[in-house]
Amino acid sequence: MATFTYSASGKLLLFGEYLVLRGSRCLAMPLSLGQTLTLDSIPERGLIWRCFEQKELWFEIIFSESLDILQTSDMTMATRIQNLLWLVIRYNPDIFLTNWYFKFDVNFDRQFGLGTSSTLISLLSQWSGVDPYLLSMRSFGGSAYDVAAATAPHPFLYSLGKRLIKTVSIPEQITDNLLFVYLGNKQNTATAVTTFNDIPTDYFQLEKMDNIAQFAAECQTIEEWEKMMLESEQMLSEILSQEPVQQKHFKDYPYQIKSLGAWGGDFIMASCRSIEDAKAYFSKKRYKTVFTYNELIKK
Repeated sequence: MATFTYSASGKLLLFGEYLVLRGSRCLAMPLSLGQTLTLDSIPERGLIWRCFEQKELWFEIIFSESLDILQTSDMTMATRIQNLLWLVIRYNPDIFLTNWYFKFDVNFDRQFGLGTSSTLISLLSQWSGVDPYLLSMRSFGGSAYDVAAATAPHPFLYSLGKRLIKTVSIPEQITDNLLFVYLGNKQNTATAVTTFNDIPTDYFQLEKMDNIAQFAAECQTIEEWEKMMLESEQMLSEILSQEPVQQKHFKDYPYQIKSLGAWGGDFIMASCRSIEDAKAYFSKKRYKTVFTYNELIKK
């Protein structure tokens, strides 16, 4: 029996959220956390599709050889997967889509919002040979920076026009003083994007975010990095008409805090001068899911 294995990295968008959708550069990092696809040939006609989260089955579909859904634990999600597979067939008519067992394994909590959909797109692309950006555009939409992160070896600058512009090396003087804290309220990216579509922005705002992402990629000290965090939060607060997360929840924190991704509850990035002191601060605030940069970055 033939067996194939593919892997894709999760993501965090450090600078450039929202405005990357309008052409601004962003700075993103691929994660050590991600998703794998193990593909086994089976004697039965049709497809078996099973998804596991940290080794626990959370979703499955049984397809006929003509991709009819015979059985599933979630019909709405199964229909989305069915449409994805139809896209694969459309752009690679020679793909053999029967007698396969697809086993997906996510090694992080899906509520973290670290890229369940983008890693899925990347895995299907790696297997089928269909361009991942095309699959992303025709299915989930968005800027597709997360699709770039799925196979990127290092942090990188990205834009809609040029996609992955270049990889970046962030100095230890910065990375050793960063924490990533999960706020426990997973945001719906599609809803956030739809809301943002109705908000006007101008050339100067896009240029400013472009410069923030570029300068962040060139920062050498934590103080320079914190300045970019603050400038980003102030500008997006005005655009989104939302209070920055630090003013809302962490006014007494002595360093800088920045929202990551859709504002309102996924991860925040916090600068510090002592990892232990910062962890103690967030623990007192009852935020228990805290990662250092080195725990998250793709090795």
